[in-house]
Amino acid sequence: MSVVLELATALGAGLVVQLGWPPDPLSRLAQPAVLRLPAWLRGRSAALPARTRAIAASGVALVLLVVTGTAVAAALALPVWSAVFWGLGRLETNGAAAGRAQLVAELPAALDLLSACVVAGMPLRTATAAVSAAVGGVLGERLGAVVSYGAAGFGDADAWASLRSDEVLGPVARDLARAADAGTSVGVMLARHAESARAAAQAAAIARAKAVGVRTIVPVSVCYLPAFFLVGVVPVIAGVLTTLLR
Repeated sequence: MSVVLELATALGAGLVVQLGWPPDPLSRLAQPAVLRLPAWLRGRSAALPARTRAIAASGVALVLLVVTGTAVAAALALPVWSAVFWGLGRLETNGAAAGRAQLVAELPAALDLLSACVVAGMPLRTATAAVSAAVGGVLGERLGAVVSYGAAGFGDADAWASLRSDEVLGPVARDLARAADAGTSVGVMLARHAESARAAAQAAAIARAKAVGVRTIVPVSVCYLPAFFLVGVVPVIAGVLTTLLR
């Protein structure tokens, strides 16, 4: 059994080294291959990259094997790796959550503008550049990345495919990539996505409004419960004790 643990430790160490090895700088010029993970393993768009999460999960599993060195640890290595990888994919900063909320709120107007430009006869690449400059902010940066792919020589399908895993822009990007690859018109499709995005923005606004009441429970309780205890409970207890001690 010790031989198996030694082999597993060596393989884990090799995996950590391979994942942590810096990539070739020239690889940035090529369209990166997209690894289609299972839905339950995919992280949020603002979470740590899959490569970083895999390194961290491999490190935790390796430490578990080295420290314990038991058959149970070897059996639990894969579940622990998956749990760490999944958990890190769910974490995001407050800034990332605010940026995603801003994207959801600004997307309907941007899609309306993009649809109007395309319907007016403007090429999709030119319309994307114009909308990116017009909206600015986080959404403008995402659209600007698509424009940058086109300027680097990629086709519209590959440029939009770079956003297919985006949590907010993913559905639009996937449809635009397919439409650009097939050479079909995208005006009506963009208008339909704009309606869906508008409904999603309204639902998100309602959810935020409902969450305000939940978040205010603790502060209100902290403010009012001590006053209620001092004004309502303490006099009653003091009166009962006074009566009993007479």
